Amino acid sequence: MVNESAFEVFGREADTYDRNYLMDSGRYPDHVYRLKIFRDILAELKPRTVLDAGCGSGIPLVTFLKDGYDAYGFDRSQDMVRATRQRLKSEGFEGSRVFEGDLDTFTSPLPNLFDATLGLGSVYYTPDTSRTLKNLAEHTRVGGSLIFSLRNELFSLCSLNEYSAEYLLNKIFPVKSASAQLGKAVTEYFEARFPKLDTSKLFKNVDERNINSHLHNPLLVEKQLLIPNGLNLRGIYYYHFHALPPIFEHSHQAEFYELSMRREDPSDWRGLVSASCFVVHAEKIF
Repeated sequence: MVNESAFEVFGREADTYDRNYLMDSGRYPDHVYRLKIFRDILAELKPRTVLDAGCGSGIPLVTFLKDGYDAYGFDRSQDMVRATRQRLKSEGFEGSRVFEGDLDTFTSPLPNLFDATLGLGSVYYTPDTSRTLKNLAEHTRVGGSLIFSLRNELFSLCSLNEYSAEYLLNKIFPVKSASAQLGKAVTEYFEARFPKLDTSKLFKNVDERNINSHLHNPLLVEKQLLIPNGLNLRGIYYYHFHALPPIFEHSHQAEFYELSMRREDPSDWRGLVSASCFVVHAEKIF
């Protein structure tokens, strides 16, 4: 199956995308916890102008406007832009606060740089995350903030499935440097312990839906993404915790959600490996 871009897949879901921000949608409310982290950071920073890059159906954008920020947003999907414009008007805001644009090539609606540029579940879907951050930083003033979420590569260590086997074999143990005989034995060892589970699932994740995206190691974000783009790390905050291996979300959904929601503390050290996503707060230094 051919992989698709996120804006194509999610654009087709523009009319129902709002349910991601409900606590009782039947799915884990990770978008709710993510938005709270962004709001908490902004409340401390008190920026005047805010840009929501990849704004989706507009719930965060309208939330930021209601919080008192001079906020704008854009999305590559025409359907998402249309949904956001309708939401803006229904809430009493100007529809011109949203526009169509690509994270790597968009044109700012304002003559001045933004105090804070945000990416809620967007930057890891572009072809090159670092290039995207470079472009977003160019639209942010020196001393301003880039706040964006990423998928957690280290979560593979805690998922206890085929992702774990792949990560351990490719990133932790030097299987490729071993002899063919030893490499084969080690590979079989891990594949036997972390097989692809043949279990009925309630839904597919982004990888199973063949949506292009990237994973990032929170311990390497500063070196790989921030420093090369003139950004200074201010903080990392974890969300979408998994109190148990993810397969139990499909067999014991209600209890899995209850246990996981109890753990939603952005500063909990266990998020390093048991949260599938994290938020990065960076300051533009030049």
